[in-house]
Amino acid sequence: MSSKQGIIFDMDGLMIDSERIINDAVVRAGHDMGLADIEHISLKTIGTSHDHTREIYREAYGDFDFEHLMDLKHKYIDEIIGDNGFPPKKGITEILEKVTAKGYVTAVGSSTREWAVKEFLGKIDVLKFFDNFVCGDMGLKSKPAPDIFLACADKMGLAPADCFVLEDSINGIKAAHAAGMKPVMIPDMIAPTVEIMPMLYALKPSLIEAAELF
Repeated sequence: MSSKQGIIFDMDGLMIDSERIINDAVVRAGHDMGLADIEHISLKTIGTSHDHTREIYREAYGDFDFEHLMDLKHKYIDEIIGDNGFPPKKGITEILEKVTAKGYVTAVGSSTREWAVKEFLGKIDVLKFFDNFVCGDMGLKSKPAPDIFLACADKMGLAPADCFVLEDSINGIKAAHAAGMKPVMIPDMIAPTVEIMPMLYALKPSLIEAAELF
């Protein structure tokens, strides 16, 4: 690496295997509440913040009890994971060991709230690889807006063009592209679309293959 570069990591679906568990829980909660087409609407919220998620559901269902939906979702998630947290995605420790050893600056850029980011990453023992965190409860516009990733670059002291972004979601890739960064997609629940493909610096099937970029 000839000059200082950074790598921004999303969390849900990228570092922890959480998206399917979360989505299954919200679909179950939606069925409990009689919300039509919840399976489709829930996918639109992947990669977005709590507030943006509320907007998506309110657009679909009007003035319904969003907080009750979230309470049920968390209840069902807790039934599955208990105190153990979400399992790590394969290869996350190895890629973090590699890039930090090579001198890349790292950051977490997540739409999830800060307390949850630090709790879940702590449970898989990767917090030690990060000094920089920008999260969904820090007053910034949610992905697909670029604000979270631009704030990461600012914290790392780097230009956006010197930053890679590892993401699993379409909203995250759009945000990284809008920020002028190098988006690397490692798909989890949703495959890249025709719209997304030209935005990608690279497309990799897992973190193991993504590590070969660095």
